[in-house]
Amino acid sequence: MKKISKRFCSMLLAVMAVCSMCPGGAALEAYGEGGVTFTGVSQIAVGGYVQRTVSDADGEETVIRLERVAQYGRAGGETWLVQYKKLGATVQFYMTVSNNKVTSVYDYYISIFGASYDDPDLTKTPTYGKLTFTLKSIGGISASTCWLKGEVTGEDDEINVTWQM
Repeated sequence: MKKISKRFCSMLLAVMAVCSMCPGGAALEAYGEGGVTFTGVSQIAVGGYVQRTVSDADGEETVIRLERVAQYGRAGGETWLVQYKKLGATVQFYMTVSNNKVTSVYDYYISIFGASYDDPDLTKTPTYGKLTFTLKSIGGISASTCWLKGEVTGEDDEINVTWQM
């Protein structure tokens, strides 16, 4: 019986050690806040995009992308895919802008390697679309609130993308 207990404890400690090194656990600490302003967006053709690569304090790169997508059955405005992409993490949603106002937000996607998420909430105001969710590490040991936001600035040719991950 002692052999089984020792083996079980050893396996449990090994699993906990591996889980503590998974990207999901690191994601709760290593990701951060940021923001990028995209200008000249009215010049982007359907299917075109603009993206910026930013580095966090640890030197890890994050790609923030704004892609103009075709509208199927939606009235007026321009539809944008707002995307945050970092090693092991992709967060995105669609946002329609008309007359410098956000008219709809829809179809979010969240993928975080080594972690899970709860309570996704896609909200819209006249000035922004925002996807908020709770990121949970493996085993639910820790959790943090994350968000990705696309915001019109009042200028017809600018969209701010901000995040907290």
